Amino acid sequence: MIRNLLPAPAHLLGAVLLVAIVGCGNLTAGGATGEAYVVLSGDGGFTPAATSAVGPAPSSHSGSPEGEIEVELTLALVSEDGDLVPLTDSEVRVRVDLGGVRESEIADQVVPAARYIGLRLVFIEIEVEVDAGLIINGTPVTGAIDVELEDISLTFTKLLDLSIGDYDRVGLTVDLNAADWLQAVDPATASVDPQDFVDGVTVSVR
Repeated sequence: MIRNLLPAPAHLLGAVLLVAIVGCGNLTAGGATGEAYVVLSGDGGFTPAATSAVGPAPSSHSGSPEGEIEVELTLALVSEDGDLVPLTDSEVRVRVDLGGVRESEIADQVVPAARYIGLRLVFIEIEVEVDAGLIINGTPVTGAIDVELEDISLTFTKLLDLSIGDYDRVGLTVDLNAADWLQAVDPATASVDPQDFVDGVTVSVR
């Protein structure tokens, strides 16, 4: 009975200690990481849309619509291998002005230190309200503008060349460039083709 209370042999204690050390190491194991944050802007600076053979002349459009745009979206970085690294835990809803005066930070995440080649954007909802300043073919257009989503969401990827090193903090700007794609509004239906919206959105490193 007394022998059962004696300490375990030294070699067994050493084995237990080794397992404990290895186990603790696994808690902090992992590759290098950095941080990525994203800021959304309604319009970082108006540039007139390119003209086309079937489009209206530039003089028939305005360049500074006033109002607000509210979007619901998710974001993810695209790695060189094509893997998606989420920047949002769930859908983010945010409202900014069409003129780009007010920006909003919509994501801030720790990500693997790596090179990324794109930003995947998924828009679940896009609501535009124009108060003034939008003139199409000489006619002022105000009120709600519909960006026609053919499916339940609008998904696209903007190309990037972004390298995030260990402990780096890197910012991205998603510029909706509203003044550009609002030039494509159909006054009869107060709607915009989703491709015009996609073409107008830009992503840049801050």
